Amino acid sequence: MGLTLAAFLFACNNEKKEDKASTDATTGTATTDKKTTDELLDMSNGDGVKNAMMAFSKGDIDGMTASYDDNIKYRWSNGDSLTGKQAVKDYYNGRWKLIDSLSFSDHVVLPVRVNNVQTPYQAPGKWVLHWAFVHVKYKNGKKIDFWVHNDYHYNDADKVDLAIQYIDRHPLIEATKDLMK
Repeated sequence: MGLTLAAFLFACNNEKKEDKASTDATTGTATTDKKTTDELLDMSNGDGVKNAMMAFSKGDIDGMTASYDDNIKYRWSNGDSLTGKQAVKDYYNGRWKLIDSLSFSDHVVLPVRVNNVQTPYQAPGKWVLHWAFVHVKYKNGKKIDFWVHNDYHYNDADKVDLAIQYIDRHPLIEATKDLMK
């Protein structure tokens, strides 16, 4: 009885397979027409992020935002946000008035392409994920070190249109509260 039921259910499965395998004529290897959820991109796709971090460590906010779209949305993990390239520039120019020196170490850069979004809030396309250890000394002499994680989404013009920064801003606020007047 169980085998009959299993055979009946198996026979009623009318799903069509979407993977269409073919053979690449130049390499002779099998390929598939179906895109994966995401793809690792060549590491050179992360160069813009590395260049932006180098510019920021020198206080060069124009260099940091050179690859930003004019209408960028810049978000922090705590819910704060900025909209527009000029708003981002104004914010970081203000922050640099408090900084004596800043450097990054232990960079990890991961360029990926999201082909099929997994949530309604995710944007398809090119993303560059970046992690680094930050070393900052403020003009009041206080020094702090912390990890930062940034996600950058690129639009069709290869400009960053969404930046999300995951950071605990409390230590930064505490280290600079006597400088904020």
